[in-house]
Amino acid sequence: MLRILMKSVLFLVLLVAFPLLAEGFNLEKKVVEFRLKNGMRWFYVKRAQAPVFSGVVMVRVGGADEIDGKTGLAHVFEHMAFKGSKRLGTRDWAKERVLLDRIEEVGAKLTRESQKDEVDASIVESLSAELAKLEREADRYRAKNEIWELLVRNGGADLNAYTSKDVTTYHASMPSNRLELWASVMSEMVFEPAFREFYTERSVIAEERRSGVDNHPDGLMSEKILSASWDSGPYRWSTIGFEKDVMGLTVEDARAFHRKHYVPGNMVGVLVGDLNLRAARAVLNRTFGSHSKGKVPSPPKKGAKECGRVHERFSFEAEPSVAVAWHKPTLPDEAEYSFDLIQAVLCDGRSSRLQKRLVYERKLAEEVYCSTSYPGARLPNLFLIWVDPLKSASVPAILREIEGEVKRLRDEPVGEDELSRVKKQAASGLVFSLERNMALAQMIAQFQTVFGDWRLLARYPKRLESVTAEDLMKTARKYLVQDNRVTVERERGRR
Repeated sequence: MLRILMKSVLFLVLLVAFPLLAEGFNLEKKVVEFRLKNGMRWFYVKRAQAPVFSGVVMVRVGGADEIDGKTGLAHVFEHMAFKGSKRLGTRDWAKERVLLDRIEEVGAKLTRESQKDEVDASIVESLSAELAKLEREADRYRAKNEIWELLVRNGGADLNAYTSKDVTTYHASMPSNRLELWASVMSEMVFEPAFREFYTERSVIAEERRSGVDNHPDGLMSEKILSASWDSGPYRWSTIGFEKDVMGLTVEDARAFHRKHYVPGNMVGVLVGDLNLRAARAVLNRTFGSHSKGKVPSPPKKGAKECGRVHERFSFEAEPSVAVAWHKPTLPDEAEYSFDLIQAVLCDGRSSRLQKRLVYERKLAEEVYCSTSYPGARLPNLFLIWVDPLKSASVPAILREIEGEVKRLRDEPVGEDELSRVKKQAASGLVFSLERNMALAQMIAQFQTVFGDWRLLARYPKRLESVTAEDLMKTARKYLVQDNRVTVERERGRR
């Protein structure tokens, strides 16, 4: 799970490091930007190598937009993505809708009763039985997996949806002559969810929470890092939310959240591939553009108090682990460019300082991971170093090595050769994957949605190249200090 976690939080930062953007692939000249009649922004990059395209719809809503007591709400829509609309996923909408209304009513009653301090078991049992019966009746009218099968039968690939602290994303790749189908299906998925099997999926999410966080050493540690780093605010909890909150969510909660955040002005669409732009714009206006404009919601507040000089320990029946994190800003703050190179100096590759010192020389660690944007990038976040010790290793020894290397960054300029190497390294990680249309589409969507300007992506390689050794020292001295540091240890033992 840790490797998956780090891939997700590093995705945004790694994508920006691509030398072809600065040289042969002149992104600012390649991207065509336009708006639909309802204000939704779209971006298109022509790639005519094959008659295919990749499409991404990214909504500026994630775990950061939730409130206490309703955590995990953004993630619910990932589970609703392929359930369909009133047109897709049903055999008889008129009959199914009657049952869905009844399911919503009974589910809300069951939820309210289950959340009481003193639960009446007989009422819960009765409502649970009624809800299960209604779901069985509704199943007769559901065309399960219709969206998935429809897209796959028409050449669809890369079908998925995901949620982070910052965004919710829906994407698929299709043959170029299937753009109308893609746009029709995706617009209904995004704008018109039917909330089928909501309470079934709510239980699935709660089980994901138990297996992936509560009963998983890395998942629980991830959450401990967040709760130790902030005393309040939306980055204090994981994207999946707390189990009690998840089991307290209702269709009404989801519908209100959808009305607020799933509006055209809060979305970004990107198409990359072999398409006729004029025809594509007409298709998008007929599908995505047919929905009302709505009001763009306010961004989450940044007022959460950051915690420093924190050192927490917890026990778990698993191998020990240790994480050190420092609070830091996000783009467009200039320090972000330095942090990307600090990460490369410390953690990226066998020759990086912490990998070399902890894994190969001192033989204290099995693996070392770093992230410059944990748990997200829309708000000030964390620079994180996570170490999996070898069985015989001393955690205090690992912490001394980390502090020693961080102090070295504060006190000594990185040498010219090392700095040149890490700049090239930072710019080469995803060269091959960015040949894929989907990778480029997601990059553009990420930068526009999270930072408000996709051009930061196009200018990133040149900006990264301009960072000096003095910039790295200045950033380390300002942020990588004890007053700004949080340490979490997982010790072997019973909870």
